[in-house]
Amino acid sequence: MGEDLSPSLDEKAKRTRDLLTSFYGGDSAPSHATTRIDTFHSIDTPDFDPQRYMNALIGRTNVEGLLQRHVEMAAEIKNLDSDLQMLVYENYNKFISATDTIRRMKINVVGMETNMEQLLEKITSVQSKSDGINASLFERRECIEKLNRTRSLLHKLQFIYDLPARLTKCIKSEAYADAVKYYVGALPVFKAYGQSSFEACRKESEEAIGTVIRHLQARLLSDCEPVEARAEAVVLLKQLGFPVDNLKTEVLEAKLEHFLSELQAEARQQTPGLLETEKSSENMLDSTGSKQSMEFSKKDSIGEFAKTVTAYRIIFPNSEKRLTEVAIDLFNKLFASLQNHEEGVVSATKLISSLRVISSDVRRMDEVLPEACLPDYAIKAAETAIKQHVSDMFGHLYSQLTGDMVALQSQQKERGSSDEMKPLQMALDSGKDVLFQGSMDVLWDFRQLLDDNLDILVKLRDAYIDWVQGGFQDFFRSLKNFYISFSKGTVSNDGKPPLVEKPQADKVSTGVVLVMAQLSVFIEQTVVPKITEEIAASFSGGGARSYEEGPPFVPAEICRMFRSTGGSLMHLYINMQARKLSLLVKKSIATPNWLKYKEPRDVRMFVDLLLEELKTMEVEVQQVLVRGSTQKHRRSDSTGSTNSSRSNRIRDDRSSRLSTQRARNRLLESHVAKLFKQKVEIFTKLEYTQESVISTIGKMCLKSFQEYVRLETFSRSGFQQIQLDTQFLRDPLKEVVEDEAIIDFLLDEVCAAAAERCLDPIPLEPAILDKLIYAKITKNSEQTASS
Repeated sequence: MGEDLSPSLDEKAKRTRDLLTSFYGGDSAPSHATTRIDTFHSIDTPDFDPQRYMNALIGRTNVEGLLQRHVEMAAEIKNLDSDLQMLVYENYNKFISATDTIRRMKINVVGMETNMEQLLEKITSVQSKSDGINASLFERRECIEKLNRTRSLLHKLQFIYDLPARLTKCIKSEAYADAVKYYVGALPVFKAYGQSSFEACRKESEEAIGTVIRHLQARLLSDCEPVEARAEAVVLLKQLGFPVDNLKTEVLEAKLEHFLSELQAEARQQTPGLLETEKSSENMLDSTGSKQSMEFSKKDSIGEFAKTVTAYRIIFPNSEKRLTEVAIDLFNKLFASLQNHEEGVVSATKLISSLRVISSDVRRMDEVLPEACLPDYAIKAAETAIKQHVSDMFGHLYSQLTGDMVALQSQQKERGSSDEMKPLQMALDSGKDVLFQGSMDVLWDFRQLLDDNLDILVKLRDAYIDWVQGGFQDFFRSLKNFYISFSKGTVSNDGKPPLVEKPQADKVSTGVVLVMAQLSVFIEQTVVPKITEEIAASFSGGGARSYEEGPPFVPAEICRMFRSTGGSLMHLYINMQARKLSLLVKKSIATPNWLKYKEPRDVRMFVDLLLEELKTMEVEVQQVLVRGSTQKHRRSDSTGSTNSSRSNRIRDDRSSRLSTQRARNRLLESHVAKLFKQKVEIFTKLEYTQESVISTIGKMCLKSFQEYVRLETFSRSGFQQIQLDTQFLRDPLKEVVEDEAIIDFLLDEVCAAAAERCLDPIPLEPAILDKLIYAKITKNSEQTASS
């Protein structure tokens, strides 16, 4: 006793001596105080070490000092909270001040409205005086204007009467330009008075000008006339209001349209033969000849087009706009004829061939018509075509994957309970093959375009790399969205979102959810790393996107996205299966009248249904997931299992029948004993293995079993029936669950919950319990042998 007290007395004496030394100015006290102050203030420094601080504080401070320091730190925390509140209040005051400022501005604006009304009154007064002045001068102004019009009309009358004779002289001397000038000048008078006073002059002038038009048309259509004369004829016909566009059609545009129709007809005639020979390896020579004849025909057509454009520009000056429209129309038809050779996704080889033909034709057309800017237009068209090709390739791959999931969903609904074909395993293998090999095929197709040295492709190289990388990013994002939407039942059977929300009966099957979860893991672990490697090797670069848009392809984001999607789908699968089992358990608990339940004679049928459902789930999981590498956790005394305690209770029951009060006391003792047992971790980290998934479903089912039991009140017979059911479930559940101790623990919890809700919680005797269980096992064995 004295030895225990001596260290505390020495420590107290030392602390007293240190205090006296610090008060009277000793050497050691200041350094100690300084060190303590520095230590306290070092909390606010970035390199603060909390463990070192606590060790030092506990080592040199007694309990009262620690409590005092606790009070001080609590006060500092409250002060910081108060400062934070003051900041909020200050911002609130600023908001109120701004509101008051807006209110004062509104008052000032109301004052300005009065000034604006006064200004409006003054403007109205000035306008009224101006209107009065205009009204007083109106009559004189009208008279002056009328006299002026009469004078001009008199000057024109003499010209109108002399017009037919002048037009006749111009026709005889072939001065068609003068004739057109005279007639155009007289047209306003003929329009105003041609039906009354000048009807005779109008008719004679129209006859003469008709003769002029016929002469001009003959000059235009004559091949012997020089280009300048034909151009002058076009200009004069325009001045007369003659439909020159129709005339152009008669002269040259008909020839252009005929040329375009012939070009399309040649493409239609050559394309089927070309396609047939491409599909057949036996007629390779015919295919080559057909292709060469097609290219030769197009070269002649493009040359004819160049000659036509040259002549058209000479005869019709300033016709670049129309020629540009015709050239662009020709370009579109050429491009469409080369693109629409076959339905479906166009391969990179055929796209490159089409772009080569387009590039050659555009180069020749640009030589005679540079105003059309066909090279720029060709680049834009090629950009559109390549974008569409990239989109079609990803769309085809996306359609394959989504179509497989939709087909699997329909197959799961129709197949019933037959599992011999293992449809989930086949669907998973097919999905993996489409994901991996399909992605590699898409990259190989894209690499063909990238490796070609065509000028158009070289100019679009950086943008093309960004399109490919962005296409993969969008493809995986769309696939993730499809997995999520399809798992929620918000995608129709054709892979598109439905117009209305589908009912619960049309939700996706559990097998499809499990396959999509495993495919998400495969994408994260295998597909994305391989695609990243291929892109780094062949599609590095790009940079056509702006800096704000960020990189087009982010593998880390895709992996993180599918890691989350796989986890969500796996948890959805577990929840769907656990919900199915929970509904079965809920019905088995809520249906009987447990207060009037008869003495148990057999295990209830719901136990067989529960085990059958678990077996079906196990078969489903075995098709998709791999087996775990860990061994099953066998039952041991250190796991905290209550099986041994249950045996102890049964041995205690053998002595004699217990009264209700004694049973309740023993139940209370078992609850107290649980507090000192080793804690059992029920829900561990989920892994993508058969054992982990089945174990999680089973544990969730047993937890639901426990909660449903807590909602009922049992008689002695009802409690004994629950005891019989849970005891029979122990061995079958241990065969499918990783940790057997957890099964014992959860089933014991179910029995304990039933005992708590029982009016007379006296369990069955062990002999009777074993007899009933043995009878049930024998019965099941006989049924299995007979079937």
